[in-house]
Amino acid sequence: MSASSLSYAGEVGRKALHLLALSIPFGAWAVGMPTALYLLAPAALVAGAADVTRAYSESVNAVIRGIFGALMRAEELPAPRTGVQFNGATCVLVGAAVMVALFPLRIAVPVLVMAMLADAAAALVGRRWGRHTWGALSATVEGTTAFIVTGLGVMAFFSSVALGPAAGGVLVGAGIEALPLPVNDNIRVPVAAAATVVVGEALVLGRSVSLLPVLSL
Repeated sequence: MSASSLSYAGEVGRKALHLLALSIPFGAWAVGMPTALYLLAPAALVAGAADVTRAYSESVNAVIRGIFGALMRAEELPAPRTGVQFNGATCVLVGAAVMVALFPLRIAVPVLVMAMLADAAAALVGRRWGRHTWGALSATVEGTTAFIVTGLGVMAFFSSVALGPAAGGVLVGAGIEALPLPVNDNIRVPVAAAATVVVGEALVLGRSVSLLPVLSL
């Protein structure tokens, strides 16, 4: 997602919301499964429905623009009846719901926290100090470095994931974040990082991870 369509002040405000969004993974850990999924899935559906509604309703679109417009990128603010565009907040909820459905909370929660904070660091550092891009990509070396440093620092605070697999997840997440892939980074980064942790635990520790906890509900 392009950052150039948003002022730096807007970017700071947008990333400040990531701090509020930390209540999502920590809240999920507090309530446990299946309550976490029962709360996140409907919230993601409601947010998605709001984005669909604003795509076809000028009044709803105007309300959302008036409240959140300063924190949204230009591509998240299409004119009514020009197509559905899901905003970053919706994708955060979708990503969190997918994570708790696919992975055990001991992995999902640390990785979600890491992805939120590391993505914020990458965006702010990249916008302010980024001078060297990865070839033709818009992502900068400085932003990716900030992602990795922040991500490693965050994962070090969680004892539920071994350091080696955690580091692998951070590195893969940083690479996925830098690539211009079609899936929103609030979804693709944590899922890719968590999948890397699972593979890393299996290869390094010989630990088998039970995936898809949603199937046991």
